[in-house]
Amino acid sequence: MKKILILSFLTIFSFNANSQSDTYSLVFSDDFDGTTLDLTKWNKETGYAPNQEKQYYTDSPNNVRVENGNLILTARKEQAVSNRDYTSGRINTKRKGFLKYGKIEARISVPAGAGTWPAFWMMSENNDYGTWPYSGEIDIMEHIGSDPRMISHAVHTANKNGTKGNNWYRRIYQDNVENNFHVYSLHWAQDEIKFIVDDVVSTTLYRNFTEDYRGWPFNINYHVILNLAMGGTMGGTIDNNMFNNPVEMKVDYVRIYQLNTAVDDLQDIKFDVFPSHFTDILNIRTETPTEIKIYNFMGKIIFEKTISGTEFIDTNHFPCGIYIVQSPSETLKVIKQ
Repeated sequence: MKKILILSFLTIFSFNANSQSDTYSLVFSDDFDGTTLDLTKWNKETGYAPNQEKQYYTDSPNNVRVENGNLILTARKEQAVSNRDYTSGRINTKRKGFLKYGKIEARISVPAGAGTWPAFWMMSENNDYGTWPYSGEIDIMEHIGSDPRMISHAVHTANKNGTKGNNWYRRIYQDNVENNFHVYSLHWAQDEIKFIVDDVVSTTLYRNFTEDYRGWPFNINYHVILNLAMGGTMGGTIDNNMFNNPVEMKVDYVRIYQLNTAVDDLQDIKFDVFPSHFTDILNIRTETPTEIKIYNFMGKIIFEKTISGTEFIDTNHFPCGIYIVQSPSETLKVIKQ
C-alpha cells in the first residue's frame, strides 16, 4: 500500500510560500563541572518507584554525586528502607529546565548487568491534560542490562501506553552500548519527534492528525528526568554479581535547546492534511472556506478547490513523489511513496 507522509513546512521557490528555517536557543545546560549537583537546575527525587522496581531512591551522595565532570547515579545493594534491597538515584528539571518543541540531548554511559534499567526521559511540566498517561511521556533513551546491545525509544499516551501494553516504541541494536559514552538526542517539532543516537536518526514518530490530545499530547511543556532503576517490569531479574563492581550511570552533560520558529504561527494553520501514513486517501480539513491547491513537483496544479470542513481526495492515481499542498497563507510538503 502506498504511503502519504507529512514532512514539514517549507519554501518552494516558484510558489513564493513563506517559511522559516528552524533555529535553536540554548535554554538549559549542565556540564557537571562542579563537585555537587547544582540544585538551581535539578531536583533530587526520593522514595519508592513505580513499575514494580526494586530500588528506593535516596538523595545520598552514595546514589547521586558529581565527580570528574560527570553526574553519577549509582545503584547499590543495600537497604534504606526495610522492604527494598537496593538504593539508587533519580533527578529531574521540573520548574527549572523545560520546553515545548526543540532539541534535548545528553551524553550518557549506561552500566552493565542484568536488572539495570537506566533512562533519559521527559514528562509533562504541568499535567495540562491530566496525570499520566493523559499528558504523555517521552522516553529518549532506555536500556536494560539483560539485553546489552539494545537502546529503546518510546512514548506513552492516553490511547497507547505501557499499562495497556500497546505503547509506541522502537529498539535499535549496536555494539559498545554499556560503559561507553553515547549522545542521545531528541528533535521535537509540532508534528514529529525524531530520536537520535550519536547524530544518527534512529527513528521518527509522526503525529496522526485524526487524533486529539489522547493520541498526541506533545504540544505542552516537558521537563527532563534521569534515573537508574533496578528490576521492575522492564529491568527484569537482577543479577547481584554485578555489585562486585560499581553500578553507575554517568552523564557528561545535558542540554536543552528551544525551537525559535514562530510556533504560534504554526499553530494558526488554516488547514490540516492527514493522516500521516498508510493510505491512498488524502484528507484536507479547514475551519473556514479556504482555497486549496495541490501542485506536483514540476509546479503543475493537479487539484484546486475551495474547501470548508473536510475533503477526502483519492490519490490512487497520483504517481509516487513529492507534492505541495497550499492555501493562500500556508504550504505543506507531502510525499507519496
